Amino acid sequence: MSSGEGAMDEVERRLRSTFTEQAAAVAGEDLLFAVHQRLRRRRVTRLVSAAAVVLLALIGGGVALRVGTESTTSTAAGAIAPPAAGLTGTWEPVSIVGDSQAQPALRPQPPLIRFAPDGRWTASDGCNASQGRYTAGGTSFTATPEGGTTYIACANVPNQAVLTAAATYQLQGDNLTFYDAAGKALGTYRRAG
Repeated sequence: MSSGEGAMDEVERRLRSTFTEQAAAVAGEDLLFAVHQRLRRRRVTRLVSAAAVVLLALIGGGVALRVGTESTTSTAAGAIAPPAAGLTGTWEPVSIVGDSQAQPALRPQPPLIRFAPDGRWTASDGCNASQGRYTAGGTSFTATPEGGTTYIACANVPNQAVLTAAATYQLQGDNLTFYDAAGKALGTYRRAG
């Protein structure tokens, strides 16, 4: 007898032993019924586990499901849903509360805000660049800065301050206005280009 045949005999012996033990454990029950019950329990356990994973992903990922034409972006766990389509693009300031917009010649670049479809924003205040993530849905809005920001003194337009203070927004044609949590207007922008 070769070593391969000996190993097969050992495997066969173990399988028979396991089968005999399992058959004795059912003690009087129909073996097929018992196997069916165990398979059904496993299937139910797997379904419940899958549902729990989906639920945890929804809760943990901060996903908000909304009905309508605008959807939201999740920033809680990096999961990103398409943001409000009307916001994407480049916007230039028309009026910012507390900013006179005086001396635009002192700015080396135009002040702008860009909203990307992936939930990221970039901005220039005319001298300094900033960036971050945003979430917009319905009329609600949140923006958080990410990464570094330069701090060059010039006739800055406080675009980042408007974005991070905004709680809601209103989009009318090519005009975009941000409001704080109390409903006070922070700034109005016009679609550029």
